Amino acid sequence: MLEFRVATDPGSPDKPNEDAFAILPTLAVVADGATSPPHLGDGCFHGPAWYAQTLVGFVAAAHLSRPAAEPTDLLAEAIERTTQAHSGTCDISHPGSPSATVAMLTLSPDGIARWLVLGDCTLVADAGPDLLVVSDDRLSNTSHAERAAVKEPGVASDSAEYARRIDALVLAQRAHRNRPGGFWVAATDPQAGSESLTGSMAADAVGRRAALFTDGASRIVDLYGIHSWPTALKVLDSAGPCDLLRQLRTAETRDQVADSFPRVKMRDDATALLCNWSDDA
Repeated sequence: MLEFRVATDPGSPDKPNEDAFAILPTLAVVADGATSPPHLGDGCFHGPAWYAQTLVGFVAAAHLSRPAAEPTDLLAEAIERTTQAHSGTCDISHPGSPSATVAMLTLSPDGIARWLVLGDCTLVADAGPDLLVVSDDRLSNTSHAERAAVKEPGVASDSAEYARRIDALVLAQRAHRNRPGGFWVAATDPQAGSESLTGSMAADAVGRRAALFTDGASRIVDLYGIHSWPTALKVLDSAGPCDLLRQLRTAETRDQVADSFPRVKMRDDATALLCNWSDDA
């Protein structure tokens, strides 16, 4: 028996939620569309929300047609099909072409749970006595100077300077995107699927509980420190994902210009998805 619980919340009421998710009886996937300042362009009139939603839809379709396929293959197929879906209308060669980070979990009939993480989404799973926590930190290991400049004290309160530094960070990151020695995300190249972090675990050897977070939701642990990963899982399991995201938004409201917790985005789209499974009929 499987139980899924999920909540998603846009970072701004004035912009579409660029997070997306899909759930099937043996699949859970979340994607976080990458935001770029509109004036820098991305060669696409659809945008990152469309990209993330279309990507998870094709992941689900690929899993339905090939339920035994590895998550890397599902993601590679979804990237290829998403690229094809707008190659006739958009400039898919643009360095800022819409992209997304991804976390995925599949459950097979032989009792194996397989996972994938690409980009700064996070997977957290019961794995024996310890939790398995996986997030891809390759993005954060690029563009150090530009990222530090955005996070300098007082910058967020100067809208013009903040915007200028965000532009510089985005352009610097584009130079490292989907390149050896840089970082990998779902964009136009199916090769990104094979660059994902992956693993598997026997369902009967773990606590039968896993969660997927976009980076906007993982902030409650890795930025604000309101919870540890074990307590965050407990909140998901008891009060539920909506309560966890409400706690997150409260923390953001208390630090609206990033004085206490320096960060690139003041508020971000946030999605948390919990999967519980058991042998009960």
